[in-house]
Amino acid sequence: MLITYAIGDIHGRSDLLDALLEAIRIDASKRGARTQIVFLGDVIDRGPHSRQAMERVLETIETHPGSALVLGNHEEFLLRFLDDVVHRETVARHWFANGGLATIASYGFSERDGIDTIAEGLSTGFPTHIAALRAADWSIETDSHVFVHGGIDPALPLDRQDPVTTRWIRHEFLEFQGPLEKIVVHGHTPTDSFLPEVHGNRIAVDTGAFGSGHLTCAVLASDAPPRFLATDDSGRRIATGEVRPLDFRK
Repeated sequence: MLITYAIGDIHGRSDLLDALLEAIRIDASKRGARTQIVFLGDVIDRGPHSRQAMERVLETIETHPGSALVLGNHEEFLLRFLDDVVHRETVARHWFANGGLATIASYGFSERDGIDTIAEGLSTGFPTHIAALRAADWSIETDSHVFVHGGIDPALPLDRQDPVTTRWIRHEFLEFQGPLEKIVVHGHTPTDSFLPEVHGNRIAVDTGAFGSGHLTCAVLASDAPPRFLATDDSGRRIATGEVRPLDFRK
């Protein structure tokens, strides 16, 4: 039996990620099953420790065979910043205004360094991180679920999805209530309650970790209903445990 742990948007909160990974380790050891950990993207930006979060993600993928990173729209910001030399200044303004300043700070840079210096420093100083982003998946499928960052275009079959759309889509996907080929597990859009949500055709696990302190993962096995583990940083230490989702299934 395979158990998949699908972790929502981390956004630079490596403290929450460390606590959640420990909770996953304990949970997996109790069940003795084959496990994989899927990171649903937006590892970086906003929070203070994007570099550290990326390091933990890469360590986890290396030590847990079958685990993987899905590219989020915030990782796309970083790659566009590196690759689009002609429009780098415009890309930088957009990225920095959407949490990128916290990311470059975690890598040891600031706006005062200049955008070309920052781009060169990221590429040459952290080649393993950049290579991992370039190699990241845009979707991962099991027999019953598909894991993407933002969602899918409900008008298209899975084999015709545009990877960029899966990172950015919101309303067309979130408001669609009809059946889909597989249950879509996604992040990207924080839930209003900061709790995971189970819908008839999708599972939402972006619980606003950066601001809420709730970093969530879905625990999915073929022979059981979905479970959820989450962090809570409202006390003196980060607590982790099972949480009950909001269930919107009819």
